[in-house]
Amino acid sequence: MGKAGVSFRPRAGEAAGVTPVTVAVLGALLALPADNMLQFLLGFTFGNVVGMYLAQNYDIPNLAKKLEEIKKDLEAKKKPPSS
Repeated sequence: MGKAGVSFRPRAGEAAGVTPVTVAVLGALLALPADNMLQFLLGFTFGNVVGMYLAQNYDIPNLAKKLEEIKKDLEAKKKPPSS
């Protein structure tokens, strides 16, 4: 059975994925007046849409390629010009 006094049964609600944090977040959202909750949801949705747009369309520079260019420039400066 294990250690004395230790229960391995899930607490009430945990089997369905309802945790105290989930209950607290839902309670906080339901405590807001309707206009504040609507504003929060619209802002959250708009933020996600903008984030997805930027993730798809923003070209992240290739940092490895830039590092190679910097190394080449430094090596070129260290070598005396051959003439």
